[in-house]
Amino acid sequence: MLLSLIIIAIGFALLIFGANWLVEGACNIAARLGVPERVAGLTIVAIGTSLPELVVSVTSAVGGHADMAFGNVMGSCLANLLLILGLSAVIKPVTLSRSTQRFEIPVSVAACGLLALVANTDGQVTALEGVVLLVAFGLFVARTVVVGLHEGASGMTEADRDLEEEFEEEGRASNPIRDLVFIVLGIAMLKFGADFVVENAIAIASAVGISERVIGITVVALGTCLPELVTSVVAAFRGNSDIAVGNVVGSNISNLLLVMGGPALFASIPYDPAYNLDLVLLALFSLALVGFAFIGRRHEMSRANGVVFVVLYAAYIATSVLR
Repeated sequence: MLLSLIIIAIGFALLIFGANWLVEGACNIAARLGVPERVAGLTIVAIGTSLPELVVSVTSAVGGHADMAFGNVMGSCLANLLLILGLSAVIKPVTLSRSTQRFEIPVSVAACGLLALVANTDGQVTALEGVVLLVAFGLFVARTVVVGLHEGASGMTEADRDLEEEFEEEGRASNPIRDLVFIVLGIAMLKFGADFVVENAIAIASAVGISERVIGITVVALGTCLPELVTSVVAAFRGNSDIAVGNVVGSNISNLLLVMGGPALFASIPYDPAYNLDLVLLALFSLALVGFAFIGRRHEMSRANGVVFVVLYAAYIATSVLR
């Protein structure tokens, strides 16, 4: 037990350093390529921090632990949205860009619907349905990159331009090879750090007799979303709100399409209809995020909104454990 706690502490250290390096490398490369930081958050950072969920879900699916795979995705998505984005807003109010409100969040809701459709059709996610999910994810990434490359400075507020100029200066001063090394090492540290935390947390939880479904929604989900948590909190402290929002929304889309589509290629994943409620809640809370943009200060998630999300997450975990 003591050894597991020590390894978990080491995992947290790897997550913190990895998140710092990933955010720095992604911001510098985004500035160098002229890509808005929001796009970097939705692609490079989001996919990188979703790798732990992908690895855990593939391992779970191949090993016949469907509840672990689905629980990991559902729990991680709700933790991303409610806990991580909520904490980020508590640290510093989060700006919600028009593109996030009009495109990324609706895509996230549509991804919930698509996953629910393929999973409920025959009670499992088959290889063919996995391909459908992966194609949808590829289209999302392609559209995000293309639009981001054409955005430039158009449609930006004065604050956005100042922030973009700051990142451009950092990008010019940085070494692209060093930035790539930072991203690769950051992702690797996130992966190993998440593994250390998850594996040892599961060992501790299993020792006290917690069910696989509850472990998936709580311990595994929280463990695998730690990269998103640390990355978004670090981004919030640094004032990179677009990275924080992009990381959360992009990670949720990655989880629903990539993380569920990938494992299905290796083995069909049986689906428990009980997860329909989780998908509905995820869609509703995503729509609530859009609503926050029109409550109080426009296009912003306030500290009060963040507190609401954190409380909702605590309630979700409590009811999930009891039901």
